[in-house]
Amino acid sequence: MIVIKKINVKGYFGRGNFEWELDPSVNILGGKNGSGKSSLFKLCYALLSGDDLEDSLDKKFSNIFEEVTLTFSNKWKLIWKKQGKIDTYTMISGPTPSFVRNNALQIIDDEKKSRNVEDLKKMITVYMINSFEQHVADATKYEQQPKSEKLDDPTMLDLMIKDQIDQRNKEFSMVMEDFVSQGEEDEVKRSEYIETYKKTYLAINKFLSNYELPKSTFEFIKNGQAIRYEHLSMGEKQILLLILMVGNTKQQPCIFFMDEPDLSMHIDWKEILVTELHNLNPNMQIILSTHAPSVITGWHDKVKEVSQLVK
Repeated sequence: MIVIKKINVKGYFGRGNFEWELDPSVNILGGKNGSGKSSLFKLCYALLSGDDLEDSLDKKFSNIFEEVTLTFSNKWKLIWKKQGKIDTYTMISGPTPSFVRNNALQIIDDEKKSRNVEDLKKMITVYMINSFEQHVADATKYEQQPKSEKLDDPTMLDLMIKDQIDQRNKEFSMVMEDFVSQGEEDEVKRSEYIETYKKTYLAINKFLSNYELPKSTFEFIKNGQAIRYEHLSMGEKQILLLILMVGNTKQQPCIFFMDEPDLSMHIDWKEILVTELHNLNPNMQIILSTHAPSVITGWHDKVKEVSQLVK
């Protein structure tokens, strides 16, 4: 399991250098509004997912960070440097000296050899949630995807939940079909997969305990009435999306950035949030930011404040 071991930032908001040594399982970052938590998470996720081009990253983050280095548990390093308005070049010596444009992004393996993003992506799976700040492009992407059914005037949260439900149901059908075709010798694997699948429902029921356990359609029953997930409250939708996203990792090793995932949640939910998400996938490295003291219940030794990490 490869995780992020350390995050170093030079020129953190012009205030100094930032250094955060990470735990393989749970990491919680606190700090005042505007202290850079969200920007740091967005940049790290963009670097690891390869979703943004280097020029785009420079436009978004060059006024905030000068250089970011992610050190991994396998001793690989990912280094991003802002380019600024003027491109920089390095002279390559030889019979005919030449100049090459310096790359804003470098990936160096444990033998100090250069690698590319695709090499890193083969080893690391990364996710991020910040459902209260989604872009128009994301909404368009979700709406354009083929759906089993259309939602009536959906919110961004509804679209994201629907996407996770569709992904979950499709994969479950495919896996069960494979198991059936492979015969009785896979009964153990089938049982293990079903138990993993059921853990998601049990986690949902732990938070949404005032409803009957939902079926695969995710209709929640209350007082004999069926309530579709798009009619749940904001906090209920938020926890449902989180559990579905983590459940869909199927307990596989991954890195999950969670930027203030506890917004709109009751304090009772905040107190068990990190523990329940960790139990749902113990092989997941959680990197989470929050302003709520209740979220760190049971995880005080995993908490750092931005002010502690900037020197």
